Amino acid sequence: MKRGGWRKPKKWDKRRRKLVAAFPLQILLDHTRHRMEAAERLLRMLKRKEEQAQQRLQELHGYKSEYQVRLSGDGASGMDIILLRDFYAFMVKLDSAITHQESELKQARAHWQTARESWLALRQKVKAYETLALRHANQEMRKQERMDQRQTDENALRKHLRREGTH
Repeated sequence: MKRGGWRKPKKWDKRRRKLVAAFPLQILLDHTRHRMEAAERLLRMLKRKEEQAQQRLQELHGYKSEYQVRLSGDGASGMDIILLRDFYAFMVKLDSAITHQESELKQARAHWQTARESWLALRQKVKAYETLALRHANQEMRKQERMDQRQTDENALRKHLRREGTH
């Protein structure tokens, strides 16, 4: 068993052609991004359902308006009592369908709002992890720059000492 404790995982930096410490929370960042993308898909689906419920409600209101206009026109010219009773029964059913559709729309909006709040929370988490990842990358870059500078200084010092040793 190796001694020395835990070491940071390394990844290859293609630009500098060196190993650099990997972002330790990368798995959490990836997982949270995946969850946020799933929440976005759910949000879009729930928005479509809400829009469909709104459209159905508008259609029902349109039918009701049409039938009220028809009742005004046919009722003024005289309508059979049985036909009038059936007409009012249909209007009651239409009002019931409108009430039901209004509750469906209200429920669809509530589901969308809940999903939106969940998505916003996940988006905030992703942004926090991305901020940490950026800080980590900047810290690693500064560390690498210091190492490069130290190496350059050491090379310059060796070169200078060799020159002085030959004179």
